[in-house]
Amino acid sequence: MRYLTESTRGMTQLVWLNMDRFLTPLLIVAALTLAGWVLSLS
Repeated sequence: MRYLTESTRGMTQLVWLNMDRFLTPLLIVAALTLAGWVLSLS
């Protein structure tokens, strides 16, 4: 049981450390979509 909780804690830390790798492409796509939407209005 202790191994399970330690491995879950390690996985959580790994996800938090690599969160920027998941968020960066998502934010780039969101910024390009928003820019295209704003430019289409003007």
